[in-house]
Amino acid sequence: MKAKGITLGAAALLVALVLGACGTSQPAGGADPGGEKPRTTTHTEDNWTIVTPVGWVRTDITKDADAKKAIRYAHADGRYVIVAIDPLGSGYESDAVWRYEVKGNRFEIVSKDDCTGGQGCSIDDQRYDGYVFSKNTGPAPKVAGHEYYFIFGNTKSTTIDADEFETIIESLEAK
Repeated sequence: MKAKGITLGAAALLVALVLGACGTSQPAGGADPGGEKPRTTTHTEDNWTIVTPVGWVRTDITKDADAKKAIRYAHADGRYVIVAIDPLGSGYESDAVWRYEVKGNRFEIVSKDDCTGGQGCSIDDQRYDGYVFSKNTGPAPKVAGHEYYFIFGNTKSTTIDADEFETIIESLEAK
């Protein structure tokens, strides 16, 4: 059977080629319909959602934190990110201090400063720890009613992939 000079089989093939050229949609988690495993996991909390690489495990560490709520997302290889809200006050030592600006209900990393030694540095402890605070010199701005800060790093290495941690932190959406 022909439709306007093209057989129905050829028309079906043409439609399949055109649709294939338009791309494919990816389901949540970064997987594609071709069977590729998801590359990310979205974690949903009462106050936020955050996206981590697959394999990261969520642990509520509020009882051990200097914050009203703290959740740790970590991988068995030592990488971790802690999201904490409404800090209660504490001293800290770190390998780096990053600063964020609030963009609506999200966070954008605007500076990254490595510790170079001295008081407040933890550069000799065989691990990597960084903190992310508001760039404001006064109180941190409230986002969805809360002050946020982040702790990140690797408990088994003194180096990190800074881009990976920036992507995770910037994926957080407060609600």
